[in-house]
Amino acid sequence: MAGSRYRRLKLDPRLSALVLIDMENDFCKPGGTHYHPDGVDETIAPSAALLQNCRDAGAAVIFVQSVRDPDSPEFVRFGNKPFILRGTWGSTYIDELAPRPGEAVVEKNTHDCFYQTQMDALLARRGILPETHSIMVIGVAANVCVYHAVIGFHVRHYNVVVPIDCCAGYAPGRRMLETQMRGPAYQYNVTVTKSPLIAFGPPADAIPPSTRESTSFAWPTRG
Repeated sequence: MAGSRYRRLKLDPRLSALVLIDMENDFCKPGGTHYHPDGVDETIAPSAALLQNCRDAGAAVIFVQSVRDPDSPEFVRFGNKPFILRGTWGSTYIDELAPRPGEAVVEKNTHDCFYQTQMDALLARRGILPETHSIMVIGVAANVCVYHAVIGFHVRHYNVVVPIDCCAGYAPGRRMLETQMRGPAYQYNVTVTKSPLIAFGPPADAIPPSTRESTSFAWPTRG
């Protein structure tokens, strides 16, 4: 069960987005070149549940798909073994978390979901704005691509939520991500929690005072 060190959050689905990072076969399934057996299996079910909750609530959903081509500098210049090649089983999202028609997919070719991608343009086009919107970031690997995504949203002044039970990586990657994001440089707009503690509902000021719950609300208001 989630401990007291994890906050209970209620998010306005109109001001929230779920960003899934690299939940692809090469990382998440046996036989994948970078399969993470020390954590990824246990993240799939809570990630699928959170994804469904976001869909049901009407929150935005964005899939980040890491793809490489055979001539990627990682392979031809730096000597890494090819993985997540375009059009292969390895770079395909796992069945449990597959994008639905019409859901946004942002392709990236490095660890960073903002570097030379359509992420900034997509966020602007959909009105997902810094300061007003909460971004939940989940996926693999916790201390690599998830970390880069969290940092990217953090420095753009989004409210970032990290459901740590939905993040996986080679040990001790998840612990490293959580420890880093609890530091004073990040905690003013990054919250580490667990997915069962995230609920969706109207803003606190839209609920009659007599019926409000003592729940932490994770979005600010401008003005």
